[in-house]
Amino acid sequence: MKMSKHIAEHFIWGDNCDGWHLVKNQDLSVIHERMPAQTSEVKHYHQQSRQL
Repeated sequence: MKMSKHIAEHFIWGDNCDGWHLVKNQDLSVIHERMPAQTSEVKHYHQQSRQL
């Protein structure tokens, strides 16, 4: 099955930002995110992951 944000698990984070889990498993996580203008992500660190 093809995955898209229209059928993916959705979540809201930060100051009205959206995320959709396109792939969510133990080895790989792919999230499509929408961040409105003037929003930002809080600086953070992943011990076992890389974020692009």
